[in-house]
Amino acid sequence: MPRLVFVIIGIAVCVLSICRSEVCAAPPRVDTRLAAAEKYVAASDRYLHHSVLKRGMKGYGLTVMAGIKPVRFDAEIVSVVSKFGPHLDVILARLSGHKLEKSMIIAGMSGSPVFMKDPKGGKFKMIGAVAYGWSSQNEPLCGIQPITQMLAAGGFIPVAGKDGTKAAGKPVSPGRSATAPGGFLKTALGVEKIDFASCGLAATTRPEQSAETPRLTALSTPVMVSGVSARGFASAQRMLKPFGMIPLQAGGPGAAEAAAAKGARLIPGGAIAVPLAAGDADLAAVGTVTEVVGNKVMAFGHSFHSAGETELPMGPAYIHTVISSRNSSFKMGAGLKITGTVTRDETTAIAGQIGLKTKMIPMKVAVEWTSDKRRQAFNYEVARHRRMTPLIVNMLVGDAAWGWRELPERHHVSYSLSVDFGKFGKYRASNISSGSDIYWATSDLSRAVATMMRNPYGPRPEIRGIDVSIKIEPGEIGASIIDFRLDNQTCGPGETLTGTLTLTRPRKGRTTMPVSFKLPDDLPEGVHTLQVSDWSTAQSDEAREQPQKYSPKTTEELLASMQRSVLLRGNVLYMRLPLKDGGGIALDKKELPDLPASKAAMITQARLLDTRTFGRSLLRETKVPYVLSGSAAASFTVTKHRSQTPISGGSKR
Repeated sequence: MPRLVFVIIGIAVCVLSICRSEVCAAPPRVDTRLAAAEKYVAASDRYLHHSVLKRGMKGYGLTVMAGIKPVRFDAEIVSVVSKFGPHLDVILARLSGHKLEKSMIIAGMSGSPVFMKDPKGGKFKMIGAVAYGWSSQNEPLCGIQPITQMLAAGGFIPVAGKDGTKAAGKPVSPGRSATAPGGFLKTALGVEKIDFASCGLAATTRPEQSAETPRLTALSTPVMVSGVSARGFASAQRMLKPFGMIPLQAGGPGAAEAAAAKGARLIPGGAIAVPLAAGDADLAAVGTVTEVVGNKVMAFGHSFHSAGETELPMGPAYIHTVISSRNSSFKMGAGLKITGTVTRDETTAIAGQIGLKTKMIPMKVAVEWTSDKRRQAFNYEVARHRRMTPLIVNMLVGDAAWGWRELPERHHVSYSLSVDFGKFGKYRASNISSGSDIYWATSDLSRAVATMMRNPYGPRPEIRGIDVSIKIEPGEIGASIIDFRLDNQTCGPGETLTGTLTLTRPRKGRTTMPVSFKLPDDLPEGVHTLQVSDWSTAQSDEAREQPQKYSPKTTEELLASMQRSVLLRGNVLYMRLPLKDGGGIALDKKELPDLPASKAAMITQARLLDTRTFGRSLLRETKVPYVLSGSAAASFTVTKHRSQTPISGGSKR
């Protein structure tokens, strides 16, 4: 019996041992690109894997503190942290030299390569790039992105005989979206004048730093801003903050500095600029180059926007100086010339190709101030980016309009704009607003740019050009509809209804205007309602009445639906007479009006996909000297045998 007990215990010990060593052991990490990068680093004579690093090892890094020439700073390994992120490690290091003890880690150092001595051969090799930091630090402690993880993201090394990336320079296709017909289209094709540029974007793409919850996060990317007003700069701050970017008032190098920087090129430790806009205003994100192999470049050590495939211009940058600050020190600089294209944007690095040309969007903005007959013309080029382009376009149009002065307290704005979508055609919008700054103009513009940049029906259409004209005039011309009354409540088919519209204007009281509406000769007898309204109500009524025209399924139909959403104007009175027998059923876009009731019922009961009922109205327009808001309606009776014509009443709606 005792022997049996010992046997059982022995078996149990063996089982537990197997469980610990095999069953309970963590499964091996699978990441094909990271595995390929580790093999590449192991076989390379230039890189050093972070697994061999130990506390106290000393080396150096490269970055530009002024001009275009990289200088050395000192680096000492503090620790290596595993599982910092999904399949990601991070190297902690203490930096020194070049007054880093005072300035702490500098925004713009992102991507600065760091080198340590290989314990085996004694040669200094690259271990990664400065990429992370804490807010409100008391010492220059940073997080270094291991070179292995950067190589895994940059497309520098082949995987299974391929580069692992799509053709450089081609924009990423968002493909089809299962949620496209829902909230996306409801917003894009809605009536409201809203900021479509930021609609649908997450509130923030990088975690906020706070004293209560300090964390190691990617260093902020400084964006050099020049050629914009104070209000434009404030707009840039709001625009860039969610993306972990800090706008800095800057400008290009002077004549002597430009001459000295003439031969600048992308080199390890050199400054790199990613222009977001150029021309009469410049916005350029500045960081540091980590590595250059042939015509391939890696930089930043963290993502720009984590966009994956991307197409952004890049080139060398000039650094004016380093601004030391208690909150966040940063490099002040400027982009020099565009020499290539960023094609990859991932968590651990951005990567691109020297010599690859980048297409930017040409944009023209013309502004006219009628009060003093002043005209201004602005020319820009804007980078193509799914999230950033709509925001930048809106900011530049706004700055062109009020860069020299604020709009009058009481004003109205006329505008026209077009966006050329190449083979898909042009989107056009023109309107007039009162007391709304240029908000209507930027709304109509961002509606098209943001929606097509996030196109759910196929590849993102190429934007070949944007043209905007704005006329700013003093005086408020808004008016609200408060009442509508018909002269007669009874009339015959084909007759002309007449009535009076009552309006109220800010600081000017009430005013009236006559209206008339000719009825169709075949209008059936019975009670009808004539509605008078502003553009917004008229547009909503049409979208509700004819939903088949606002239900796109292709890129072409999306553009057409957006175009319909901006056709109506603010200074037009819209008179709508619903036709009781004018509707039908639409199968997708094909309208089947005047169907017999039995057939219409059969189609409805079949619940065919993309089947909708629609109605029709007779819509008449009258241009008015006001920008209208509101609506009202009045009922009347159509009869072929009238004996009296009592005066009717109206109702505000």
